[in-house]
Amino acid sequence: MIKLFRIDHRLLHGQVIFAWCKILQITRIIVVDDEAANDEFKKMTLSLTKPPEVKLNIFSVEEVLSKMGKIESLNDNIMMIFGGTQTMLKFCENYPNVKEINYGGIAKKEGSKQFSNAIFLNEEEIEDSRKLKNMGINLYMQQIPSSKREDLNSKL
Repeated sequence: MIKLFRIDHRLLHGQVIFAWCKILQITRIIVVDDEAANDEFKKMTLSLTKPPEVKLNIFSVEEVLSKMGKIESLNDNIMMIFGGTQTMLKFCENYPNVKEINYGGIAKKEGSKQFSNAIFLNEEEIEDSRKLKNMGINLYMQQIPSSKREDLNSKL
């Protein structure tokens, strides 16, 4: 069962991942990021940052879309992590079962607007997020389970 859809530019980030894995009893993490899926060094690095008891898959958007039937049938508690809003939007446009998305970390960059202490969206990311919102998806910002959950939909 997919327990969490998350956007985080860091993909796997030690303390954050361990907190979410513990609270949601995650047994499998699926990273969806075209760059990471095609970079053996990045794959190796990501595999070192996950909890040892948790399985890890790293797929491109196209790969994960082709595997969603199998993923849904797995007997795992799954967290899916996307590298950015563009990847998330592409996924959701082809997989209509996403009800809510956790915005965990999007880096500050030139021209970006701050939405929370860890969420900085530029115009393209704001537009992607509006499209996700208009698909009926609840967008919220929350770095770790113990931090306050903040609604993003109302701020777009």
